[in-house]
Amino acid sequence: MSFKNEIIWIIGASSGIGRALAVELASQGATLALSARRLSELEALKAEIGNQHLVFPLDVADTDLTIRTAHAIHAANGRIDRVIFMSAAYTPMQLDALDMLVTRNMIEVNVLGAFNVVHAALPLLKTQPSGQIALCGSVAGYTGLAGGQPYSATKAAVMNLAESLHSECAKSIDVKLISPGFVQTPLTDKNDFTMPMIITPEVAAKAIAAGLLSRGFEIHFPKKFTLLLKFLRLLPYSIALRIARKL
Repeated sequence: MSFKNEIIWIIGASSGIGRALAVELASQGATLALSARRLSELEALKAEIGNQHLVFPLDVADTDLTIRTAHAIHAANGRIDRVIFMSAAYTPMQLDALDMLVTRNMIEVNVLGAFNVVHAALPLLKTQPSGQIALCGSVAGYTGLAGGQPYSATKAAVMNLAESLHSECAKSIDVKLISPGFVQTPLTDKNDFTMPMIITPEVAAKAIAAGLLSRGFEIHFPKKFTLLLKFLRLLPYSIALRIARKL
């Protein structure tokens, strides 16, 4: 299996992991439809990876625009082989000092955006012999940690959405959940704490690219970190919450 000659729609391609993934998949022969809100960054990415790729500016919180964009990409190429939702908004906050406008924006981008992409892409992919939807969650969605909201809650919602999508549609399309640990991006640059086992976007992109071609449901990395948090989820609340407070 490879990405050669595939049509891949990456939402959230203007920076961070999404941008690195676009560079990686383009280097492996994919033809990309690049979406994000920032047109100038998308155009710069296109200039870097080749003019055969197409740019489709998109605010994923806009349901109608997401539908029109999905149909435009499908019409331009005759198919969409993979849809990869990487868009994310993140601002660290404490629960006793929430900025509700910022919170609403995170929910609209991270959760509503994921639903909009699934709503727009799923009917198109079901008309094809095969297709894939990959939704980017986060290990932040594994468990609620101090200072992690509302981002953690939005990523837990994306995880739940991916699980339901797999349960309903696994016979017709391939569903993937992407769960990164700490990756050096403009979003994690907002953190004021030491991030364990942090990796570069390029390393993350290679892990995602390999996972997209695998048979597994979840693509999580780096493994030493993600497996530790997965173990925490298995513990009874009486133990897990005490550990979470210390973390």
